Amino acid sequence: MERPQNFMAQDDYLVAQATYFSNVDQHVAVSLYQPLVGPVAMALYLSLWQEAKPRPLVSDRRSQTRLLDLLNIGVDTLYDARVHLEAVGLMKTYTTTDAISRYYAYELYAPVTPQAFFNDDLLGMLLYDRVGDARYRELAEEFALHPVRRDDWQEVSANFLDVYHLTNVLETPTAAGQVQQDLALKAAPEVSLDDDGGYDWGLLASMLTTSNIAPGELDKNRTALYEMARFYGLNPPTFARQISRAIDVISGKLNLRQLRQFVEQTYRKADAPAFSDQAKPATPTPVSNSAIADLTPPEADLLKRAKSQAPRTFLEATKKAKNARAYAGKNEIFALRELVSRHVFPEATVNILIDYVLRSYDSLSQALLNGFVQRWITANVSTPESALQQIRKEAQQPAKNTRNRRPNRQEDTPDWMKPDYQPVSKPVSVQSKQSIEAGLARLKAMRKKGSES
Repeated sequence: MERPQNFMAQDDYLVAQATYFSNVDQHVAVSLYQPLVGPVAMALYLSLWQEAKPRPLVSDRRSQTRLLDLLNIGVDTLYDARVHLEAVGLMKTYTTTDAISRYYAYELYAPVTPQAFFNDDLLGMLLYDRVGDARYRELAEEFALHPVRRDDWQEVSANFLDVYHLTNVLETPTAAGQVQQDLALKAAPEVSLDDDGGYDWGLLASMLTTSNIAPGELDKNRTALYEMARFYGLNPPTFARQISRAIDVISGKLNLRQLRQFVEQTYRKADAPAFSDQAKPATPTPVSNSAIADLTPPEADLLKRAKSQAPRTFLEATKKAKNARAYAGKNEIFALRELVSRHVFPEATVNILIDYVLRSYDSLSQALLNGFVQRWITANVSTPESALQQIRKEAQQPAKNTRNRRPNRQEDTPDWMKPDYQPVSKPVSVQSKQSIEAGLARLKAMRKKGSES
């Protein structure tokens, strides 16, 4: 995600803790969460826990330049690390402004238990995607517990009333109730995709508050806006700037056609960024290890680029890789946008399709894409990995070129064309000789008469 302009190194911060943190939690964070958020984000997380206080005061706040010096990073990297921690539920961030400056409150949460982590569809599958099948199984075995489960064992544990005897049953004292309330832990942040693939609509709406957009316009056009954001790889801050340009000054209505033109014009002026982590699909479909172990280096590179770029970015890059002077035409952009909007394939699979088609053709068209799409749907292609497998199968099939095929025409060679041909002389009859002489005589007479006249 792009760093907001109001997030600066000079801002202050303080650290609050919503849960307790133990050595076991640290082991879980480093082993299971670090592959997801990266080493810089994990270093930030552990560093903040060292500063956390049970009762933080506003006077405890420090400048964020301290974190930059401690981790030897820039403010953009700090923001990127922060949002990664927020995305996986390890931190929440609050901000406010007082007479001194803007400051942030970083509220820390302990990791979920290993069992909850592996049972979570998002966290577990994202870990599988990052570390692979073998390491995933190692981590699962490392955190597996083996309690007594044999059916032939009889439990003889004592319960509470077997040990303790209550003589006076009293109502809960006021002090005890207050203590229970004070010690109540906040619920850990839920890791979810929300709606529309996890796009941060709240941030987008907050960045449009200074515009005159009419109420309900974002919700009304959410589907079209999301397709546009996915197609061009637009994060909320960048998208908000484009949306504000396409809002009618009087009515506050959003002009989608004009917005698409603005986005495309901006894209052509500068290379558009690839999808950030926030814009990537959060639950990549896992494939068996055997399906991806034998990828060739070009296939592995193609798969990496397909998963990290928006379709519009991938199309432009693929055409320029084929010819540095080439660019995507309006008909190609329209055809690709129509394909993406139908949600037939994930964006990564669409990118694999773009690369495959442009290997044999100079440009895309709607009819051309539809032909390949129908063939891949019949072959049950869905993920980018299965698309690569389908390309392999088609490459192994013999070429079938039936265009303008006609049956071969066989004709007998005439005798006079044969190398050993010898002309045959036939004797002339008396009647034929007389007929020829008579014709020559008439011809001479005609010539003589013509010369005299």
